[in-house]
Amino acid sequence: ERLCEREVVERLAAGDMDALGEIYDAHARRLFAHALWMTRSRGDAEDVVHAVFAKLASMGEQLLGIRNLRAYINQMAHRECVDLMMRQRRRAEEPIDSALFVRDGADPAGAAEIAEMEDRLKELDPEQRETVYLHLFEGLTFREVGKVMGVSIFTSASRYRLAIGRLRRESGV
Repeated sequence: ERLCEREVVERLAAGDMDALGEIYDAHARRLFAHALWMTRSRGDAEDVVHAVFAKLASMGEQLLGIRNLRAYINQMAHRECVDLMMRQRRRAEEPIDSALFVRDGADPAGAAEIAEMEDRLKELDPEQRETVYLHLFEGLTFREVGKVMGVSIFTSASRYRLAIGRLRRESGV
């Protein structure tokens, strides 16, 4: 199998994108499981796998230095997961600019409400925060929220219910 793997890596290094498909078929399922275990999010895990294979596709002759492809791409997936989680953590800590939510001709009172909720929204996990935003501020139905986020209508409704419950508990309502 090593010799065959080496040949596939050499083909990919030479620009043969069919070789990338072969590597994907051989490793994507395990990489997805690894990323899902780390991120706890199906969407994030899919993003990690996509990023790994996009990077592999662009490496060209650098691929020739890889001695163990499986270990190498698992290391890439691990780094992508860590980077993703760090970006999410930083993003969660960034203040929300409520002016971004004021549309032309819109009542700025809505922006004031968002600014007031800002600290409480930071406490929600990213999926809950996005669900609340899409449903309340974009006016999407739970079915539409589910499509945007790649989850079922029930998952989007559940995330919203849990988020609103948490916001209410924290605000004493």
